[in-house]
Amino acid sequence: MPEKQRHFSLLRQRRALLALEWAVGFQPAGSVWVLLLAARGWSLVEIGLAEGLFHVVSLCCELPSGLLADVMGRRRTLAASEGMFLLSALMMAAWDSPWGVCLSLAMSAMAYNLQSGTREAITYESMLEAGQEAAYLKFSSLQNGVYRFSSGGAMLLAGVTMLLGWRTAYLLDAGVALLGLTAALSLREPVCPGREKTVRRSLPAALAETVRGAWTLLKTDRTAVGIMLVNALVGACATLTRFFLQQRVEAAVAAPALLGPALFVLGLGGGLAGLLAVRLDRLAYGRAVLITGAGTILCAAAARGSFLPVLMASGLAAGLLDDSLQLISDKRLNDRFPSAQRATLVSVASMAFSLFMIPLSPLFGMLFL
Repeated sequence: MPEKQRHFSLLRQRRALLALEWAVGFQPAGSVWVLLLAARGWSLVEIGLAEGLFHVVSLCCELPSGLLADVMGRRRTLAASEGMFLLSALMMAAWDSPWGVCLSLAMSAMAYNLQSGTREAITYESMLEAGQEAAYLKFSSLQNGVYRFSSGGAMLLAGVTMLLGWRTAYLLDAGVALLGLTAALSLREPVCPGREKTVRRSLPAALAETVRGAWTLLKTDRTAVGIMLVNALVGACATLTRFFLQQRVEAAVAAPALLGPALFVLGLGGGLAGLLAVRLDRLAYGRAVLITGAGTILCAAAARGSFLPVLMASGLAAGLLDDSLQLISDKRLNDRFPSAQRATLVSVASMAFSLFMIPLSPLFGMLFL
């Protein structure tokens, strides 16, 4: 491909990827789902159990979704993900029963599964095809910033969302998912070295070859497995801290109108993670884990209080540390993953996150009572 045409294709691909990040992040109802379920009368323990169910489904579907992306294509998989986000939001708006809520959460989990690994794979492969894989950390930091500021924008509307009610809020989420589907369909499937041979085989044979390739790496690359596990543990603790912090912030703000701005500020930590990630990337990975892990534990302890400035600081720091470690972990892992199994292996990393989230979700629910 001529250099000018290749640059144009990558530029268009980047724009579509950033639009997709915005759509996934901007979920007015999804950003305050804890508060919306609490408004329906759910206790924190019940919400924690629902979050645990979400991650049970996520754990079961994570690896199949990665295999699907590697065998059937990353563009199609992302489009299917947005379609499932759309269905999940419509189901949550239509049903008020516990079973309906749990089914919607399961659908949402599968949508995230289809995103997980696939977005990273299509981003890295697009840049690899254009000869710009060295700029992956910079662009993935931009993607993360768009996602975090987009989700922060949704949180800024938290007060309005709560006033609109949960049905209207989830209908808004459905509309955003429809825009995300449009962005996913505008993507181009990049050429992935080693995948052309796989996709020409029958589906069972292609799946088996992808599993064998991924399993070989997991057996032989202990460094990659270690990165997956420690990143997942720190990420689970930071994520749950931010989830359960929402209700404490709601109780601590002076007026309901300040809830949205407060939650928006909390989201800024993750949006600024690219700045810290560049500095952490210069350190040995173990030292970066020590810094982010110890910081996350301090944030979780501070988030159990009721003093608003401390709550805000702990939420900001948890997001900053979590996303910074995620960015440098993604960079190191993608450098080690083969193209043909990239989405599958990133999905394995996400499975590790779900494995930690399943037991930790109800525990954090009790911790924040």
